[in-house]
Amino acid sequence: MTTVVEIYRQRARTLERFVRRILGNQDEAAEVSQEAFLRVYVAELGGQTAVSEALLYTVAKNLALSELRKRTHRATDSLGDMDSLNVVSPDVSPETRMEQHQMINAVTEAMDRMAPKCLEVFRLRKIDGLSHAEIGEQLGISNKTVERHITRALQLCHEQLNRQSRAKPPRLACVAQLDRETQQ
Repeated sequence: MTTVVEIYRQRARTLERFVRRILGNQDEAAEVSQEAFLRVYVAELGGQTAVSEALLYTVAKNLALSELRKRTHRATDSLGDMDSLNVVSPDVSPETRMEQHQMINAVTEAMDRMAPKCLEVFRLRKIDGLSHAEIGEQLGISNKTVERHITRALQLCHEQLNRQSRAKPPRLACVAQLDRETQQ
């Protein structure tokens, strides 16, 4: 039977690359990989389970997905924090302010429904302002895949905005603005 230490020596770099493809970040991938090895090692010492490479990769994948979920909450929490500042521009009418607030809520709800990778691409584009090429390079995916994720994210935003109010054209103008920004 192979021990987790032997698997670590043989597969540390491979596991780290596997996790980096999920997270898109080398430092986080190293941390998640080490955590996966530790958890499997502890399980092996306790005799809870036989150690296998498949178990190690499953633990690493689950930890990486948990990390992506944490990012999701951090991204949407920051939107909530901005709202709590209650900064009001003097030239904005109450109606416009309300529409903006509803749009932020709709986008936040749409972000909650996005798949982790789709959310990460959307966040990098809309919040961090990275180009498609920069996102692809950072996450190790093609530009076409970046475009598909952004298209899906915008589709979810459209759906959520339409759910909130099907008869309010100003919201559709906001969605058109999101589309124009994405194409730049």
